[in-house]
Amino acid sequence: SLEGCSLCQIVLRVLPLDRCCRCPRYSSLCAASSRVCFLTMVPAFVFRLVVVVVIAAGALFVCAAPAPATMATGGCGACATERDEYCTLFPDSRPCQRPCGWVYDPVTRLCWEEGTAPVARNSSATSAAAPIIGGQGKYRYQYRPDLLVPPKGASFANCHGLSVDANENIILTYQHAGNDDPHCIIRWNPDGTGGEFVNDSPALCTGTPHGLKITTEGTEQFLYHANNAQKLAKTKLDGTVVWIKDGPFGQNMTCGPDMCPANSCHCSNGVAPYIPTWFATPPDSKYMYLCDGYGSDRVFAFESATGEYMNKSWGGRSPAGLHPGPAGPTQPHGKFMENHGCTYDPRPTTANHTIVVSDRRNMRFEFFHYDPQSYEQFEWYKTVDMSPSMGPATLPCNMRMTHGSKFDPSKGGISVMPDLAGPVAVLDSNHEVLSVVNVSVLLAAEQNRHPHDALFLANGDMIVATWAPGRVSYWQLLPQNEEEM
Repeated sequence: SLEGCSLCQIVLRVLPLDRCCRCPRYSSLCAASSRVCFLTMVPAFVFRLVVVVVIAAGALFVCAAPAPATMATGGCGACATERDEYCTLFPDSRPCQRPCGWVYDPVTRLCWEEGTAPVARNSSATSAAAPIIGGQGKYRYQYRPDLLVPPKGASFANCHGLSVDANENIILTYQHAGNDDPHCIIRWNPDGTGGEFVNDSPALCTGTPHGLKITTEGTEQFLYHANNAQKLAKTKLDGTVVWIKDGPFGQNMTCGPDMCPANSCHCSNGVAPYIPTWFATPPDSKYMYLCDGYGSDRVFAFESATGEYMNKSWGGRSPAGLHPGPAGPTQPHGKFMENHGCTYDPRPTTANHTIVVSDRRNMRFEFFHYDPQSYEQFEWYKTVDMSPSMGPATLPCNMRMTHGSKFDPSKGGISVMPDLAGPVAVLDSNHEVLSVVNVSVLLAAEQNRHPHDALFLANGDMIVATWAPGRVSYWQLLPQNEEEM
């Protein structure tokens, strides 16, 4: 039984049989009382000036795994819960050579790559430093470290989903680092100031909060949450739960012969994998569509009001499996290898009633027609291959077309694409690259490694949430130079 093991369910899809997630084996992810810790001396790293004297000679209890470096096991804490997935994507990276990959730092309340010190920073040095600017042409952005500051007490393991409400407030869903932060939702003012926790609950925040979408239904707005721990939820903006679906929701969980092509997953006891990632919530329909991006790679239809599964699904895993390489963009349409993000496309430059699925490991976006009046249709009509413009290692997480709380026609149909490989791209209405902000390079010192979601704000600025480890950043759109106008 996986009861109580919600945080470690994510490893099921990538581990072979003998490393399947079990409570005793992954005890640190299932029960805090089972963690294995030892006392270690912390070197005199130069942290923030206000605390350096306290930490320099101190000793901290640090959880560490007695397992080989190829495996994140007991004692590593919440910072390492997605290490196995990470190492299927980036097997040669430094975290995959370390026992845990990432460890929690109680001073910054962030996860850091194991063996690295938090960035030394003081206010005078920061203010005097050269601005960090990325992008090209009309879409050049300056990083604003003074904005999107988390509220006191927040601790980030991974930052996953972003939304903007009707009042242009910024909303983030995140996986906390499993210590004294029980939350998973933060809201900021439209200008990126005033971060505060939403009145969320353990029922919502346990597991791995992942995808976040916002909809207006009548006069009220709601958030739709997809949690990797087999949990789906609808809440009000204040965190009040409308409904929660824990575990399988009635879908066919039989592991058929085509479920895991090329040994791309494992069906424990003949049960299909299920690890949901994101909802698409078209505003002109009472139905919505769930991408099971880390599980079966299927798309499921639901009724929004009740969360009822409509007993209709599409998709499944593409035949090239987990590592398709150059064959990824040519995989059969409507089959996926990590259908990670699902997004309603409001632009007049695409066909009416379109949902875009980010087929991440196949390096492409797949476009589908849906019927606003029925849940019966999810029909492919177009594919955009991102590898020619973003390179053969691109991992498109999402495509976002709104500008703040709504679509703005004056923006010319641009969209933003967070790429898990490191950059964030601005695309035109034909999905050609207009600008690239190399977030992972520009913010390497802060370990903003892997963009997982990104949004334009109403004023043209951009916000980015990153994964492994969790960070969130604000990018201010710069005025055009005369020669660029």
